[in-house]
Amino acid sequence: MPSEDATRRTLAWFRDDLRIDDHRALHAAIDRGGVGFAAVFFATRGQWSRQHWGDNRVAMVEGGVRELREALAARGGDLHVFEVDDAELPSVLRRLVDHWSIDEVHANREFGRYEDERDHAVRTALESSTGRLVLHEDETILPVREIRSGAGTPYTVFTPFKKTWLKRLAATDAEPRSCPTVHQGLPAPPDLGTAVDPVSWRNEAVSTPLFPAGEDEPRRRLAAFMSSGLEDYEAKRDLPAVDGTSTLSPWLACGSISPRRILRALRDRLGEDPASWSTGPSVWLSELVWREFYRHVMDGIPRLSMDRPLHGWTDGVAWRDAPADLAAWTEGRTGIALVDAGMRQLAATGWMHNRVRMVVATFLTKHLLIDWRRGERFFMSSLVDGDFCSNNGGWQWAASTGTDAAPYFRVFNPDTQRVRFDAASAYVERWAPEHLGTTPPSPMVDLKAARVQAIDAFKAAKERAAPAT
Repeated sequence: MPSEDATRRTLAWFRDDLRIDDHRALHAAIDRGGVGFAAVFFATRGQWSRQHWGDNRVAMVEGGVRELREALAARGGDLHVFEVDDAELPSVLRRLVDHWSIDEVHANREFGRYEDERDHAVRTALESSTGRLVLHEDETILPVREIRSGAGTPYTVFTPFKKTWLKRLAATDAEPRSCPTVHQGLPAPPDLGTAVDPVSWRNEAVSTPLFPAGEDEPRRRLAAFMSSGLEDYEAKRDLPAVDGTSTLSPWLACGSISPRRILRALRDRLGEDPASWSTGPSVWLSELVWREFYRHVMDGIPRLSMDRPLHGWTDGVAWRDAPADLAAWTEGRTGIALVDAGMRQLAATGWMHNRVRMVVATFLTKHLLIDWRRGERFFMSSLVDGDFCSNNGGWQWAASTGTDAAPYFRVFNPDTQRVRFDAASAYVERWAPEHLGTTPPSPMVDLKAARVQAIDAFKAAKERAAPAT
């Protein structure tokens, strides 16, 4: 009798994982599809809109889909692309499963309340069909849903999470895998009244020349960083005028490189045990663990997907409704040199140095006392590396509503930050040179007075939320 694999048909469903290398859902679908295998991608602009994606982020997806189709074709497979309304996705997928007599739909699990609801709807739609949805843990190096504190709850502070993460890493198979060859493709899909070729999902005026889509560029940058930037990372990572970071975040955000592939590159160079690594590589590994931590928190505390803070009492902060101030911040017209430089770098490139991200976020939420959700949404609409979990986590950290272990009265002073990290003013000179002239712009707020105002606002909110004694 033929084996079960010899009679199985499988479907790989691509989402935020636009690669063929080290892709657990894809590889499982290819391996298990003895009779036939197909791959699909659904452009769901409703979902993108809910997460406030802008043209830069969509451009990476569009380019990544095109590159992915070519890569699959080179291995004997096809990528079928559909543009669908979110609500229709489960029924469209069900029709494909019925048309191809699919036994298993393989996908990599994503993080967030909407993503869980979507996958639940797909499972329900497939209940009376031949197929079933099989989810794989692929977006992180370790299955962060399984990491819990001693009390069995999700971690909300990074350091103990990292300690547990490192212990699990030593006992976990985190090896990447290259893509197998497709043995048997399935025929063309039915006409579902949707786009079967990649279409332009973005404003045609937008391009991301600094961040070419696909799998080749992140591999090139990883190799270059490993050879020339890794050892100096700890010393240079906070200097915005210096090319001291890997800049891999745009490709991690759309899944064109896997975090396991990055970890393997580190281990090949430095050895299997991170405890033996020097400071630069260790600090860079921590950045990968921060990415995993924010997914861990988002998954374990679903309200974070719903515009809610980690610390509920901060919902009582008296945020200012100040449209003119918000506009000045978004346009880099604050009169604060490092803030203006960062916002203009973002506008020009779709990317901003991480140290500067923390500074501009603190300035908006503390010095201007504007709700962190305004900044979070603006970043997602502007960033080429917009990542729902990391962006949410970073903004809540800066606003003292999230996972920052320090009290709310930690407020970055952007002028002090400039002196520390852009002492020669090279970054400001490039992006906001008027601040170096004889008559620089006047700051829109007094930093010291604004800091006091922010601390008072947070203190009052915390006192109002405290139980009566």
